[in-house]
Amino acid sequence: MATRDAFEDMAQEGRGDAGALALGLRHGVTRVGLRALAAKAVHVAAAAPERMVDIFDNAAAGWLGGAVFPPRTRLPDPLPITEGFWRNLWNIAAPAVGAGRQGYAQQMMEMAGELDPRINSRMAAAALALPGVAEATAGPIPGPFDVERLAQFPPASLGYALSQEILRPGSPAADAYWTSVIPYLRHMPAPLNHINVQVIQCMPLWGLVAGYSLRPLDRVAMGGFLMGQVGHHYSALASAVTLTAAAARRPDNIEVVLDCLFKGWTQGRETQLLLGVDWESLFHLRVDQARTALKVTAFDSPYAQAQRATLM
Repeated sequence: MATRDAFEDMAQEGRGDAGALALGLRHGVTRVGLRALAAKAVHVAAAAPERMVDIFDNAAAGWLGGAVFPPRTRLPDPLPITEGFWRNLWNIAAPAVGAGRQGYAQQMMEMAGELDPRINSRMAAAALALPGVAEATAGPIPGPFDVERLAQFPPASLGYALSQEILRPGSPAADAYWTSVIPYLRHMPAPLNHINVQVIQCMPLWGLVAGYSLRPLDRVAMGGFLMGQVGHHYSALASAVTLTAAAARRPDNIEVVLDCLFKGWTQGRETQLLLGVDWESLFHLRVDQARTALKVTAFDSPYAQAQRATLM
């Protein structure tokens, strides 16, 4: 309990240098370092969303060998993290032995419901500060893709591939839970309404073009990508849960998890904004041709790396 109390205090205050923390982890992963980095991620997701770019840019630089920088001024003051949020976070990241199972997405949404109500306006301001987001979300929210129409494109095309991805098990665009929450998301303050609905509808498309699958490590990376692209709040919460769980369990593949998260974030920051792209003009192209047209370099997934290694 004392360890959790200390973690909660770190997350509330958000002190410390994310770049130095990540750099230290690069030289040697320790439980103390992991807890400190996880606390920074929780701080962003639950208390200070306007610090997302500052903290994740710096942490990614430290982990990936870039130039780290001193933390910027922390304004405004962090929001209080509620007891309800902590209860939900620990239930997801470090569940008690024998705890009943509940859908991850539902648990995450319940946790988000325990955040200070002021988080939405601050998250909206943080998202609008990202390049191109204000312009891309200025119009009406597009409707879902017409799967039957997409399936009429040639089999080698992006349009046809998207039709198959939407129908694939695990795709949020066809998931009953996510489609059921879209009406609620439409009533969030701008641009969060636009961003959250479009992430659900477009994740299969963006995953195809940016090089992400539905497998667990790619999902971690795509969470980083979505934060870097549009400041996606659900992805910030999911990343905080991932790091908190890693700090509690210290999995054998922790270096790969961190690599995926920070490479995904960096790719999101360096790739042109996919929200608002004229996809209709690209659906007839092959996926690789669409990437070339958009100047997108596919994520180098650890699954692809492992497959290449077996062929050598």
